[in-house]
Amino acid sequence: MKSIVFDNAGTILRRVTVLKNMSTNEFFFETNTIGMVNENDNTLIVVFQTPTIDLIQNDMTIFDYMNLNKNSFEISYSNKKYTKDDVLDAIRDNPARMDDIRESAIKLVETYDIEICSGSAMIVDMKEKSIDYVYTAGGLFFEDTLNLFKRLEKLPYSIYIASGDNKQSLMKIASILNIPKSNVNHTCNVNCKQKVVSSLQENNELVIMVGNQTNDLLAIEQADIGILSTQQGEELPENLINSADFVIDKLSEVLKIVEKEV
Repeated sequence: MKSIVFDNAGTILRRVTVLKNMSTNEFFFETNTIGMVNENDNTLIVVFQTPTIDLIQNDMTIFDYMNLNKNSFEISYSNKKYTKDDVLDAIRDNPARMDDIRESAIKLVETYDIEICSGSAMIVDMKEKSIDYVYTAGGLFFEDTLNLFKRLEKLPYSIYIASGDNKQSLMKIASILNIPKSNVNHTCNVNCKQKVVSSLQENNELVIMVGNQTNDLLAIEQADIGILSTQQGEELPENLINSADFVIDKLSEVLKIVEKEV
């Protein structure tokens, strides 16, 4: 049996984001949030599991919401090891409110004709104990995504998703792409993705990983065949590029690679 694992945002979806800078109240569009965290090892990304449409109904500080709903968020990307309690301690006195997230969500809908709302998140500076940005992300399938997955269904591969995005958005994507929901790994950080690949390798002849960013690095290295997609158009570090067996600029190129292994 063979398996192929996909990241989501930037790989399956063309990702778009609207960030609100909490110190200046400015909005930034289509920013590489993982790249921002890579530039400051003291920062991390917190993803809310609550669908954005429900999240923004709450009128309270972000800390109060998270403290009352500890299962509603996860650390999806960081370069250092932190816990949920560490995050709560860092933002305990922060005045940022759910209204700030609501503003980013409204800007996203006004600016982009998105197919999927991936959810809302924030970038926290753990050293400075500050919420630097809140943001809402969404996306549109790349033009070749739907056709690729239809073609993959006809091949002897089990298809998986391992993504840092929240459960709600990934389940919707899985339904559209006809991927079993049991094959979806949500809020999956860099170590989680590597474990997904490693676990599959224990039971399969071949595991292929398709990703697009540094949070896919360990999984790409772990996989029997690692594929790096640059279709999102972001600047990528050399070590990530060098880790891949194949570097592609269109998702459709995955098909040629996997067909050779059938």
